[in-house]
Amino acid sequence: MSNYIKPTLTITSNASSATTDPGPLSVALALSAVPDDSGRLTVDKVQSRTHTFASATDHFTIIDASAEDLGSQVAGLNGCFVYARNASASDLDVYIGNTHDLAAADLAANETYDRLFTLRKGEFAFFPFDYCGDIVAQATAPRQTLEFFRFDRG
Repeated sequence: MSNYIKPTLTITSNASSATTDPGPLSVALALSAVPDDSGRLTVDKVQSRTHTFASATDHFTIIDASAEDLGSQVAGLNGCFVYARNASASDLDVYIGNTHDLAAADLAANETYDRLFTLRKGEFAFFPFDYCGDIVAQATAPRQTLEFFRFDRG
């Protein structure tokens, strides 16, 4: 039996001429995307966690690729979908990166190649990942909160 999730991405905005909540374009935007397979993705194992950082330099490993039982490492076959959200109460950032060396990784540093993106308070990301490295997070202050779900491809 297969298990499914049904993610939907919807992006809307008013035209830039709107008096309430003006958007970035000269026209209103209404974009929606769902997966091709009846709007669903096949998954099996699910992992979720909420992590509160102890300090501004605290790192947290979201995915440790070396700990996964991959069988074969065929692109698109053994991977997952990741949902990550900065659930912090304060207006501080969480950095997301791809590195194997947590001791050397400072995801806050400018021009670092290990940092993939920054999540501001309330921002989120949903993306596929092929277990081709580790996904880590770093706080910018203590007591920040990161929420994540990992859905293994089924």
